Amino acid sequence: MPEAACYRKVDLHSHSNFSDGRLSPTELVDLAVEQGVTLFSLTDHDTLDGLPEARQRAKEHQLSFLNGVELSTQWKGIPLHMVALNFDPNNAALLSIVQKNQHIRLDRARCIADLLVKQGLPDLFDEAVALAGNSQLGRPHFATLMVEKGLVKDANKAFDRYLGNKRLGSLRDVWPELDVVLGMLKDENMALILAHPKRYPLTVTKLKRLLADFKAWGGTAMEVASGNERPDHVRLMERLSQEFALNASVGSDYHGPFGPWTQVGRFTQIHESEVDLVWRDWV
Repeated sequence: MPEAACYRKVDLHSHSNFSDGRLSPTELVDLAVEQGVTLFSLTDHDTLDGLPEARQRAKEHQLSFLNGVELSTQWKGIPLHMVALNFDPNNAALLSIVQKNQHIRLDRARCIADLLVKQGLPDLFDEAVALAGNSQLGRPHFATLMVEKGLVKDANKAFDRYLGNKRLGSLRDVWPELDVVLGMLKDENMALILAHPKRYPLTVTKLKRLLADFKAWGGTAMEVASGNERPDHVRLMERLSQEFALNASVGSDYHGPFGPWTQVGRFTQIHESEVDLVWRDWV
């Protein structure tokens, strides 16, 4: 994979430990400033809880900060992520979606625990909830517990044997439909962005169908670069953003200092002059 270009200006997709990131919102904002980012957004999965801390720290640094969230949804049975940016954190429609997705996450975790019991493991639900704390409860917490208890050698084995999509595939089809989510938010004065569109298991033809629906239902933008993507994929996303009249967004999708994540403020370089930048009116 090619190394991402350092784009020391904008990062509109990142995660803290209020979802599945490693750093606190304060630490994340400090890192963004250290990396030279001047416009930043925290986009935790299905929660706004980290925004007040991040916003306060950004104010202390005089860093331009946008409220953000990454919402879980689905289209034709395929789980998708959509980033909402630059919204009022008290927006009733958005809070309703976030609250519903929080309940879905908790119910989903209970189902995961039950399925693991059926596979011969102990009930790990309560311990997973405790381990998650303020973060989003999910499969990684179950994997961590399995490793700690000696049930599997490592997290990869936990996913291979117990937590992979083939084992838990039916639990992926629980998120609200994309048209419903967009219908609730399209008139709420916020940017609605399809996250990392090249990562979904879609042919270019099907991706174009998704983008057509996304635009028709009220979507306003798409990420043309998310982390360390192939340059030819970014060029394709740039062309599609123009074809479907969707503004272009970018972000590192940073989760932490370990794993496959690129650094805050780093992603494959885009051609600014060839796309309509979602942040043009925010700087």
